[in-house]
Amino acid sequence: MATDLPPSSPPLVLLFGPLDPTGAAHLMADSISCARLGCHAVSVVTSLHVQDTISCEQLQLVPPEHLYDQMRCLLEDMPISAIKAGPLYSAEAASVLAQVAADYTAIPLVLQLQSLQDHMLADHDIDTDDVMDAIFQLVLPQTDLVVADSTLLEQLQNSGHLPEQDNVYQAVLDLGANQLLSATPAQGSDPARYQLLGQDGTRQHWPLEATPHRLHDTDSTLSVAIAAGLAQGKPLQRAIAEAIHFTESSAARHFQAGMGKLILNQTL
Repeated sequence: MATDLPPSSPPLVLLFGPLDPTGAAHLMADSISCARLGCHAVSVVTSLHVQDTISCEQLQLVPPEHLYDQMRCLLEDMPISAIKAGPLYSAEAASVLAQVAADYTAIPLVLQLQSLQDHMLADHDIDTDDVMDAIFQLVLPQTDLVVADSTLLEQLQNSGHLPEQDNVYQAVLDLGANQLLSATPAQGSDPARYQLLGQDGTRQHWPLEATPHRLHDTDSTLSVAIAAGLAQGKPLQRAIAEAIHFTESSAARHFQAGMGKLILNQTL
């Protein structure tokens, strides 16, 4: 069984997600973010990407039994303080995450919700409907915080994955997520902002600064930064506020590595 860390050891964050070989997002980038924030990252690789900075050409899913064994090995050996998961590409990966999270309810789980690219999953005979259903039915009830922008949530509702109701945010909470953090664009006199909504009636928002055009999706950075804050024992709202600042500061430092999207420069 895991034992408590010595006082000099950094908090441990378990990353459950895909490997992006460009280092722009997911496991490689999240590991760097963890280190910059004073945490040590351990990981469960759920899929291997073949991609460049323009697009992902294909992916190789890791067998679910490997995911289960690797996650158990880490959790039984090391005192993990937070889990950052996502994006998830298979119902089996969602099931493994849900099973293990149900046994470790004291460890906060931050889920990055992302749209699935049908053309990537088709080669694996994966039904995106099955994947989203597994995420919503199995993972959300185990999740402390879901990170997803409002545009994605509306798309999921329009495609029938989320219950049809006036408040799309409440639809996510009704499926069992404890808290939802969502980026919403400017609407009329309302500026762009992050909104936090919770089962307990929590309602809070923070300003959302515009990110550079063609910058890689920053939801991964935001999600792992929140997980790092929770791993350090910070209250959720403080962890979110600091994660937003970290993400926006990182977004201001970027570089052009290839012919595609800009990448956060985490060497600074």
